Amino acid sequence: HDAGPEEITFVANPAYLAALKTTRAGAVVVGPEVTAAGVTLIKVDKPYVAFGAVLKMFEPPPDAPDGVSPLAAVDETARLGKGCGVGAFVFIGPGAAIGDGTKICPGVYIGRDAVIGRDCLIYANVTIRERVKVGDRCIIHPGTVLGSDGFGFATEGDVHHKIPQIGSVVVEDDVEIGANCAVDRGTMGDTRIGRGSKLDNLIQIAHNVKIGEGTRIAAQTGIAGSTTIGKYCLLLGQVGVVGHITIGDRAVLAAQAGVAKSVPPGAVYFGYPARPIAEVKKNEARISMLEKLFARVRALERELAELRGEKRDGAED
Repeated sequence: HDAGPEEITFVANPAYLAALKTTRAGAVVVGPEVTAAGVTLIKVDKPYVAFGAVLKMFEPPPDAPDGVSPLAAVDETARLGKGCGVGAFVFIGPGAAIGDGTKICPGVYIGRDAVIGRDCLIYANVTIRERVKVGDRCIIHPGTVLGSDGFGFATEGDVHHKIPQIGSVVVEDDVEIGANCAVDRGTMGDTRIGRGSKLDNLIQIAHNVKIGEGTRIAAQTGIAGSTTIGKYCLLLGQVGVVGHITIGDRAVLAAQAGVAKSVPPGAVYFGYPARPIAEVKKNEARISMLEKLFARVRALERELAELRGEKRDGAED
């Protein structure tokens, strides 16, 4: 809609194909089946992926530090790899290890014996607590906390006794975690986020959750303790998942689904409580017919009463 003759854009969603008739763009990246008169088209199999490669050509470098700021507090026993950047007011605790080429922006806290891999980007004000392990090429956005205590309490009468959370968090390679997320450490053992998974902003991952590789989770999702999420799953916005269940590989949980029991692999669940989406759609369609069905039943009752010679007071429910 906005591109001019010196700009390039793309169409990946069929809903925007109509805009090809009016666009002023100098070129448009599209799928192989798309045609449009008077527009320069660059046809590829996956236009969104291809356009991402185009954007990388114009992407400014991240505002990440080079070298170690004199205002950073780095323990003498911490190990920094080659080419690391450490910003002002970063704290790196005893025994921590940072891989080659990793950039740590201002205000980050890295606890005792934490390990961060190579070529990571840790944005401002991230907290990575003691013994947390982050793999290679990970991106952690501002305000996220890795390794906060899990929500574990044993109640005795009116007193809630804190259960020590002595496990940790493991974030595998190529994971990206959005802003202001909380990933709790395990009570015993680790909370784990699998290789290549992508988490949006404002997500809560409770203690001992296991997330398989390649899974994507949208904003405001909460996953309760000891739940296992399979590989290449998709959890859309504001999904809630109870603890101690399993979500099978490649399952999809639609937005605002409330998941109270395990979901089989490849299934698409929706609603609260979450059920197979085809079932939910049928039920929603039936609910939309209730008004007409109610009126029809009342009419039938009146007809039956007249046939029986019954008197009715005309009151309606």
